[in-house]
Amino acid sequence: MKKRVKMMGLLLGLVCLVGCTAITDKNIDNQALKTVNVAISNEGKADLLDATSYDAAMALYGAVYEPLIEYAGKGEFKAGLSESWVISEDGKKYTFHLKKNSKFSDGSKVDAEAVKFTIERAKYNNETTSLQTLTNLEKITVIDENTVEMLFTKVSNQVLSELCQTRPLRIMSPNAVENQKIDGEFKKAIGSGPFVVEESSDEQTVMKANPYFNHETPVNYNVTFQTIEDGSSRSLALKSGEIDIAGGTLGDITDSDISSLKKDKKYNVHEFTGTMSHFLAFNPDNSQLSATIRNGIEAAINKSELSDKKLAGLFRENIQYVTEENQHNTSYDLDKAKQIFESQGYKLNQNNYYEKGNERLQFTLVIQTTEFPEWKEKAEVIESELKNAGVKLNIQILDKESYYDVLWKTKKYDLIFYRTYTDALLPYNFLNSLFQNQAGTHGVLANDEKLTNLLNDYATTNDKAKQQDIFNNIFARLSEETLAIPIEYKDENFVTSEKISTFEYSGLSDAPIDFKRLAVN
Repeated sequence: MKKRVKMMGLLLGLVCLVGCTAITDKNIDNQALKTVNVAISNEGKADLLDATSYDAAMALYGAVYEPLIEYAGKGEFKAGLSESWVISEDGKKYTFHLKKNSKFSDGSKVDAEAVKFTIERAKYNNETTSLQTLTNLEKITVIDENTVEMLFTKVSNQVLSELCQTRPLRIMSPNAVENQKIDGEFKKAIGSGPFVVEESSDEQTVMKANPYFNHETPVNYNVTFQTIEDGSSRSLALKSGEIDIAGGTLGDITDSDISSLKKDKKYNVHEFTGTMSHFLAFNPDNSQLSATIRNGIEAAINKSELSDKKLAGLFRENIQYVTEENQHNTSYDLDKAKQIFESQGYKLNQNNYYEKGNERLQFTLVIQTTEFPEWKEKAEVIESELKNAGVKLNIQILDKESYYDVLWKTKKYDLIFYRTYTDALLPYNFLNSLFQNQAGTHGVLANDEKLTNLLNDYATTNDKAKQQDIFNNIFARLSEETLAIPIEYKDENFVTSEKISTFEYSGLSDAPIDFKRLAVN
């Protein structure tokens, strides 16, 4: 017996949504279209915009490529390029039925062969991935022009969530690579999304409307992604008229700048409930940062000084499996923090910092402000809180590239700020990529065998009740071991110029603009 999951939405894909004026002529006069200028925090690198890679700026993928499946919230999904799908009872076979007559920007069909090509190329290009869609894939078979079947070696309960992400599984045309080969050299980005890359440089990526988008009812504007690395500079670019859209993970704007822009009638501030968390994590290689010391650090931080939201667990309330009952909040308690440090043999020195022998409770916190300018202020709050608890904190602000080198490669940090990303919409993938021990090595941000076992158990079941029970235990473990301390539940705030009359959030933080619904004056 098979479980049939059929999602409606085909009709919505055949009509142009609110704010979009259809352009039926395939030969769009792009010169006559207005251009929307969007601020992003890093170089676009559109020459590397292979759908199966991680090499270009995140924002560009959603502008060019579409997913088989779209995320609908709280573990639910809706139609993307695939109008319906069937999942076998054992969770090892997925059959996708594609919408008919979808086309790539070069006019070629979005068909089962293109899906097969994309998935196989993604598997070839991502040998070290933890994505189930790629690691568990046994074979992918074209049933007919609009039907494709994926067969997995074991239960694979994250396939739908992985397919809806911004990369590396959005669908691309085989014509995008040399000789249409799985291992062919990437030539240019050819997707079915709203835009086509026109030109790209360090400073900007210019895109034109794709005439074949949305069943040949394209958007009625072009878009340019402008690289502006500094948050304050993004605000200035809005005020000068250089930029029409800024904010969110595209290129964050500080709360103070947003408050200032709210007062000016020339701009609109859009506030949407987000799914992202910012958090403080610990280097699992630092033996001084035991679970007990981490407990003390959390007790020493007054989270109400960091956010006006109630911060409990790593994930916020609108994430799958999160309930009021399974969030374990650690209250601010300065006396408890000091008692914890003293229980581990530390004593206050003459400078009011704890030390034991020649070892002082002193740590380096690494942050970056290119993408998240507000991290500096939060780091300074934590520095002050820990000082009151006898812990010395040194803040190290790095440029974006150096920050990610420290996080992923050199590991030269004690504490670090990071964020949940699209994977956190369905938290298993996020935790699997950062907190799970892999192949004899510890996770990026944790070395916890019990947590790893729980994540492994989750990956083997399709039973919804069992999945919820396992995640109750996962959340408890994260809290007990203080593996991550939330510092903000980040909402998605954007500022737009007078040029934009309608702006909607897509629901996906890594591709936040709903281009179908965006309306331009």
